[in-house]
Amino acid sequence: MTIKQGDFIEIDFVGRIKITNQIFDVTKADIAKKEGVFSDKQKYTPVIACVGKGQLLKGLDKAIQGKNTGDEFEIELQPDEAFGQRDQKLIQLTSITKFKEFRPVPGLQVSVDGAAAIVKSVTGGRVILDFNHPLAGKVLKYWVKINRLVTKTDEKIKGLMSITLGVDAEVKEEEKKITVKLGQKLEKPAEDILKMSIEEIIPEVKQKEFKFE
Repeated sequence: MTIKQGDFIEIDFVGRIKITNQIFDVTKADIAKKEGVFSDKQKYTPVIACVGKGQLLKGLDKAIQGKNTGDEFEIELQPDEAFGQRDQKLIQLTSITKFKEFRPVPGLQVSVDGAAAIVKSVTGGRVILDFNHPLAGKVLKYWVKINRLVTKTDEKIKGLMSITLGVDAEVKEEEKKITVKLGQKLEKPAEDILKMSIEEIIPEVKQKEFKFE
């Protein structure tokens, strides 16, 4: 079946940095073990995503459309199709006094005012932080396999919660009601926004009472 925008699909993939061939993301445990990048802290499962809704890298999203279920392919992504170009404005100098709970060291990933950054250097009382994505400016290589088309509403919701919130949701679908258990409490404004997003991407949800627990 040909994949089109708005379809939910289940895919496996291996993402590598082209210049080093280093794996930075992989969905299959056997490949992770073979390549020496396996981690007990990581889940190795296929990803469920909605095509054309910005849930995948731009280049992958575009390449998948028009492919068929069962297809395997390799693709090279330039920075503009992946994590973007590096922006020198996102490299900032700050005082070490901003870090009260720990001492920053080069290579450490930190959160500053809610934004992720990598410590580039620490000299005296000054710290240089890089707020660029770690893969910004990199040319990437992907191997992708399109496993199947996802048609069940509960699977779509689970996939959406995993890719947007990083949580394993429990979805109970009844004749007139859908209940989603996230394992965490959401504030009402965030809950309303999330519900609107789900209804936009999965229109059939509108036909039932929908709530979070």
